[in-house]
Amino acid sequence: MNGQGLPGSILVMADDFTGANDAGVSLAQGGITVDVMLHSGYQRDGRATALVLNSDSRALPQNAARERISSLMHSALKQQTPAWMIKKIDSTLRGNPGAETEAMMIATGATVALVAPAFPAAGRLTRNGECLVHGQRLTDTEFASDPKTPVLSADVREVFQSQSGMAALYVDLTTLRAGDLPALIAGYPTPLMVMIDSETDADLDAVIDAARQLSTPPLLVGSAGLCDALARHLAPVRRKRVLAVVGSMSEMAQKQIHHLHQHPEVSQVFINIDDVFTGDAQNYRMAISEALNGGRHCLVHTCPDHAARHQITALCEKWQISRSELGEKISAFLGELTREVINQSEPDALYLSGGDVAIAVSRALGASGFRITGRVAQCVPYGNFLGCGWHKPVMTKAGGFGDETTLLRVLHFIEENASV
Repeated sequence: MNGQGLPGSILVMADDFTGANDAGVSLAQGGITVDVMLHSGYQRDGRATALVLNSDSRALPQNAARERISSLMHSALKQQTPAWMIKKIDSTLRGNPGAETEAMMIATGATVALVAPAFPAAGRLTRNGECLVHGQRLTDTEFASDPKTPVLSADVREVFQSQSGMAALYVDLTTLRAGDLPALIAGYPTPLMVMIDSETDADLDAVIDAARQLSTPPLLVGSAGLCDALARHLAPVRRKRVLAVVGSMSEMAQKQIHHLHQHPEVSQVFINIDDVFTGDAQNYRMAISEALNGGRHCLVHTCPDHAARHQITALCEKWQISRSELGEKISAFLGELTREVINQSEPDALYLSGGDVAIAVSRALGASGFRITGRVAQCVPYGNFLGCGWHKPVMTKAGGFGDETTLLRVLHFIEENASV
């Protein structure tokens, strides 16, 4: 497949328009020019390194989907011979993933397809050969009864083999993570579809590594998660990182924290209130710095669960202070901890939830004011501190504002907005 086209060029076949955009966005963010074509009459102008075709075939009968993929690929391969070929499928296996993968393999001459549907950032994993959505088997979710393209099985191999006559091999996480995938594939006759379990972005990165080691280029088959992994390989960029400090114990703030509990790119650091009184912050500094230096967002909070907010009276009695004094003590600790962390591992933005924490951080940094630039998620003003050495974006939020997705949207805003 490679060797005659533009070095590093990419061709993606998606089965709907939004999926086509999802497939190309991470490549574009990495500086690669990406064109998404909406119909078969396109003409490649030579400026785009990545071409994403929309077959609009998800709801078609299988034979019609095969024919459309074959026709589009015939036209595409006349114009380029790409180094990387991707069949973008739905992360919940809707549509005709097996039929379209087979059609694309035949059109491209690929003898091996590496199938990794997982999209960890969206809660879609593959474990023991099955697709899970936020921990639920696919067939126990709403996707099983999709009005246009219902899914009848959570088993990835079963779905593909119900639509294709090609042999299919299942690969578990142990084999993938041990780096044994290329050697395993070499021992099987082709053509072959390889169904690969993946639970993290690192697993999807391992799929790309395996693809590079095969003697002939495989067809990559996956959702936006696998496309993102290819983007990380071809156009590595440092992810923007947010240091989020949540001092509020409101129910909504706790829901926002809980919503990020299993996010693969967010590390959570819980502050034990007893350490606030002893002043022991070293382990917290190290944990936060490790997360930020590792390219992850870091969420710092003092409330481990919904019940903890009702333990304030006991804490006040234990330390013989008033509720107001307790709040001031915690806020001051978080403010100083934030100052120390950003001096060691400078994040790309600060998110401060709770008025007391926001003012404590501003004092710790020596800020004299706040210049407002705009607003995120309708309830999160953002701007910059004035009069101090910290010039990067700062976002503030009252504890009870927003919904459970607000903090996640803040992280996405910083990741995607190059101007902040």
